[in-house]
Amino acid sequence: MLQGNKNDIAKLLPYVSSDLQTALKYIAATDFSRVANGEYEIDGRKVFARVNTYATEPKAQRRPEKHNEYIDVQYVAQGSETIWYTPLDGACLEIENRAAADDVIFYANPGERNCVVLQAGDFAIFFPWELHRPNCANGCLGEAAPEQVQKIVVKVKAE
Repeated sequence: MLQGNKNDIAKLLPYVSSDLQTALKYIAATDFSRVANGEYEIDGRKVFARVNTYATEPKAQRRPEKHNEYIDVQYVAQGSETIWYTPLDGACLEIENRAAADDVIFYANPGERNCVVLQAGDFAIFFPWELHRPNCANGCLGEAAPEQVQKIVVKVKAE
């Protein structure tokens, strides 16, 4: 997992692939207050974005997930949320596999110990070998009240 802020994207660009650069440049250049919810192709199906608004939920109501085909660049444009994460290992129990249809596999509670709190302007990048539990109400140390969030997930083909 990598994390950062929109203001620091230029510093990260030399160290990532060209497709991740495309995703990060899109985030840096876009005023998401003017972008409606929906899906937007940036470079065909190699790099595309999903814009969504929602209320965060308690951690226990969210399922850990991973993706085989895409890297997730999760960017919070408004609000804040916690994303729990952990490396995928042999102890992780798969409970629902929708990889063929939706490129998502859900897991039972892996007991994540790591989390990142994304405030407006922050992003986190999750790779196919990492489980992540997004859209959680803030609180790495405990639960907090739900919050309205506008989040953009830029999907980058993992090649």
